[in-house]
Amino acid sequence: MSIRILSVSVLTLFSFAFHCSHVMAQGQGGKTAKAVTGVVLGSNPDGKTEPLPGATVTWRGTQVGVYTNNLGGFTINRVEGADTLEIRYVAYETTVMIGPADSISVTLVPLTTSEVQVTAEQPTITTAVQKTERISSRDLSKSACCSLAESFEKSPTVEVSFSDAVSGARQIQLLGLSGHYTQFMIDAVPLVRSVELPFGLDHIPGPFMESVSISKGASSVTNGYDGMTGQINIRYKDPWAAPRLHVNAYGNTMQRAELNLVSGQRLSSELATETMVHGRILQNEIDNNGDGFQDIPMFKQLNLVHSWMYADDNYEVHVFGRGILDNYSSGQLTGSLDSNGQRVDPYRISTDIGRLDGYVKLGLLNPFPDMEGSGISLVFGGAMHNQFSAFGERRADSRQRTLQVRGVAALPFSDDFKLVTGFSYLYDNVVESLESNNFKRTENVPGVYAEATLSPLTDITVVAGIRSDWHNLYGTFVSPRVHAKWSISPFSTLRASVGKGYRVPTVISENISAYINSRSLNFDAAFRPEESWNYGFSLTTAAEIASRVLTFDVELYQTNFNNQVIIDFDRSARELWVTNLNGKSIATHAMVQALFSPIPRLDLVAAYRWVDVQAPFNNQMMQKPMISRTRMLFTASYTTVENDWQFDVTVSRNGAGRLPSTAENAEPYVRPSEFPAFWRLNSQVTKKFKDLDVYFGAENLTNFIQSNPIVAAAQPFSPYFDASMTWGSLDPRMFYLGVRYTIN
Repeated sequence: MSIRILSVSVLTLFSFAFHCSHVMAQGQGGKTAKAVTGVVLGSNPDGKTEPLPGATVTWRGTQVGVYTNNLGGFTINRVEGADTLEIRYVAYETTVMIGPADSISVTLVPLTTSEVQVTAEQPTITTAVQKTERISSRDLSKSACCSLAESFEKSPTVEVSFSDAVSGARQIQLLGLSGHYTQFMIDAVPLVRSVELPFGLDHIPGPFMESVSISKGASSVTNGYDGMTGQINIRYKDPWAAPRLHVNAYGNTMQRAELNLVSGQRLSSELATETMVHGRILQNEIDNNGDGFQDIPMFKQLNLVHSWMYADDNYEVHVFGRGILDNYSSGQLTGSLDSNGQRVDPYRISTDIGRLDGYVKLGLLNPFPDMEGSGISLVFGGAMHNQFSAFGERRADSRQRTLQVRGVAALPFSDDFKLVTGFSYLYDNVVESLESNNFKRTENVPGVYAEATLSPLTDITVVAGIRSDWHNLYGTFVSPRVHAKWSISPFSTLRASVGKGYRVPTVISENISAYINSRSLNFDAAFRPEESWNYGFSLTTAAEIASRVLTFDVELYQTNFNNQVIIDFDRSARELWVTNLNGKSIATHAMVQALFSPIPRLDLVAAYRWVDVQAPFNNQMMQKPMISRTRMLFTASYTTVENDWQFDVTVSRNGAGRLPSTAENAEPYVRPSEFPAFWRLNSQVTKKFKDLDVYFGAENLTNFIQSNPIVAAAQPFSPYFDASMTWGSLDPRMFYLGVRYTIN
């Protein structure tokens, strides 16, 4: 199927960068009056120097740090009791400065084979006011990381699984709820939303990413009224920091192959460009559980990204464009017999996706001379997405056209009071159909917002925001949100948050996996916007054990829905009901994690997560089905002294959960009321040369596969067929080999 799409999209990076640099500069020991300002340069073999954007500047012994900007510049607040500044950048020697002056210039020297310094780096709980965890580029390299979906394998916070047994659609869970309620951002732009959600995680290749930030609780009002449980921001490699050439080639024992190319070019001291290309293919029919259906869909994807960035002392312009062609094919391997014993064609599943999106960011730096760090930005943008799916005799077609505009003014009035305010506009046209069910809407949503960062006391920072959006279909949305951080001591931080969120559901595309069955479909005539309050708190503390730092973190969040779309499998095994909420819906999430480096270059993470998601199914409050109530995770990463070998292991245990009732089915098609717990084990070994990394790994070493994911797999056109009750791993034990080649 040929799909032609066109899109342009826009959003603002400056306000996001301003906000991040502000919260990173807030120390665990509180605010200080003085700061260190400087520039970080890197020397080349020919003796020339150039700015190093993205270098890390931290006060040793604290969690206070900043990243250098596109020109290598930085400003970091001084912290009482900390006098040693540490500057790090990949492939350069770490530099340490004791008692730095107020203004400094640092030139880093490239690493040599005879002298290498390596600092262990645990996964980071950042110093942001909102509870935020960061997956760095170093963390991303600890696994094959073929896409964003696979990059969460080592995350204690985000879980990713296949939504069904055949289509290839994936879903994440954050705070116990589906990824629908999490706002996905690419470079602070909400590109992954609505129709894009089921397959969007696989549209972000791992080698394209510089880092991933996961924020919990209702997200900042500057980014919109959705983001009800959190925000995931994917930072792509930008033209200034991208290598001249990066090649990542990957293959595995399932006959999957991938090739990634990244090339950045600095055309002048103020202008840079970048091109990224991703291709992947799997054309092998895999049926390890022997049910006659492919366990993993065959796929082909071509993904292109091109961007330009201009930056000087007064202006920033970033233009980003992305095009995607994606195809999935799965289903029954051979035909079957109908109830009369007649041979019928195989039950096939396919999805074709065509998408273009992008953004343009325009920033005016320091427009108010008496406000250092002030900024004004304006963003125009949009996306176009076509998606066509077929499963058996059913067809699901979706189309989306989106336009976004956002203006931002960042006004730092003082160290104690900073204001970000602006306006937004959203145009969203969505048309989707499934059998005789058709839903379409055209949204026009202007809005205004303001968010203040306050430091009323030395160790307390509060970010309070409110926005009002005027929706042409659903009236006014008012979204108040507050995040607070109390630095109890230099080693302990308490955070709390509360916020209201809204989202307009796209009921067919976002829940496409629920319809791969023979159930009769029952939709409400219309769907109200989903509406919720999210509350949460977390405590992060550190202690010294045998001269090594142990970080311990505990968090508790709850999301209460005033309205929600309910996907109800429990009224009947022959029916599926998609309805507005009638009653209560509450999701509670609790997690504890510990991060420890018992010896240099060995990082350990242990985490335990518990969720309780209650909603009305079959008109009574029950646990949401097909969700593990508990999860345990353990990761270990070790790097040798010479930094030439790296070893990584991940062990996880997903607990038991509820399954929808199938008691009314004929005996061969009855399933238990609960699914069991299961383990998963992954590992990787990386050998590093000068410009080349070779990595070898294995996934699902326990070889656990859900044995019967499809009800009535042998009779897919019978009334009992159901491929939408997936809860466990579908991919078998798999080994892979890859290479990364980089020319900086």
